[in-house]
Amino acid sequence: MKTYAVLFIAIMAAFSFKCFGQSINRTSQNIAALGNTTSQSNNSPKDDRVIVAYEVEETINMTFGKRITKYEVSKLSMVSTYDLGPHNTRVVTPVYGKAKVKTVEAGLHSKAIVDTARTNIKPIKVGVIAPAEAQKYLTIDVISTYEKVLDKGYISLDMLIKVADRAYFDGDFAVAVKYYSQLFSLTNNLESMYYYRYAQSLKGINQMEKADEMMKLFEVKNAAFEVVKEK
Repeated sequence: MKTYAVLFIAIMAAFSFKCFGQSINRTSQNIAALGNTTSQSNNSPKDDRVIVAYEVEETINMTFGKRITKYEVSKLSMVSTYDLGPHNTRVVTPVYGKAKVKTVEAGLHSKAIVDTARTNIKPIKVGVIAPAEAQKYLTIDVISTYEKVLDKGYISLDMLIKVADRAYFDGDFAVAVKYYSQLFSLTNNLESMYYYRYAQSLKGINQMEKADEMMKLFEVKNAAFEVVKEK
């Protein structure tokens, strides 16, 4: 069994060297087909390296010296093929290197499954409270009401005093005189201040004679009040 194994290894090695030799020969033949081109293969690889580029050296012989042009190409088909002329040379030298191994990464696509728990949401009862209505107020001008009542013939001393006093303090002396005169026509048993207010209202409408009369009555009333006060 060991003999067969050694024999198999020897056959495979011989086959590999033969294939590599054929590859070099094909490269040399392609270079020779370019015209005025020679192949320089002294740097043949001693391992599993492959041709990665080609160095090209073109020599043009001139009367006074020569011109040498060097360049490198990645493919043999990229080498210039124009005729350099007699006594001129183009040398193509293969450049060997390690073969590039392409690595392909296989992406693994995974699906993330999210298990969401079903949640039952119970309805919430919301009580709605209607806003309370703002209280409505009705403003009644009592004095104006009294005045309307008096004008209709319903007369009382209290209403006459209140209507006349408001007109007096508002500076409406004509209205004040109107109601003070009605008041004094009903009674003279009034405090002295009403005599004074009546007199001032009369002055306000230029009834000076009547105003002086009421001022005298005011002074009498006021003096009598002072006498009573002293006792």
